[in-house]
Amino acid sequence: MPAQENKAIFLRFIEELRRGNIGIVDEVCSPNFRFYSPNSPNFPRGLEGARMLASRGKDSAVEAKIEDIICEDDRVAVRWTFTGIYRGEPQPGYPKPGQKITFGSMSFYRFVNDKIEEDWGLDVVSPTDDPWS
Repeated sequence: MPAQENKAIFLRFIEELRRGNIGIVDEVCSPNFRFYSPNSPNFPRGLEGARMLASRGKDSAVEAKIEDIICEDDRVAVRWTFTGIYRGEPQPGYPKPGQKITFGSMSFYRFVNDKIEEDWGLDVVSPTDDPWS
């Protein structure tokens, strides 16, 4: 599939998730979905893992902004900025629950047969407005 078609599928996926349509996961993600991140080394695989990953944003008070999106062959690369209030569990390197959070993220998605099969991601977390302070 051409890169621009993968980009269109990805953008539709994100738009549907923003609307709260978690069911889009079954349409857009592969049953062989895998998420790779040093922050989550044992993340569940398959559609269950894809649903868990998609639900993270739904359950938080964090807004995701796509800063850059680059497509080539079977890959879609995205640079994100996330801002909002941290609602997760206390953990090292993260702000306390209820504190403002800003973090950058880069994700690389690999498509197979028009579906997202892999998501490679890395987050850089900061409890301030300026992620570099």
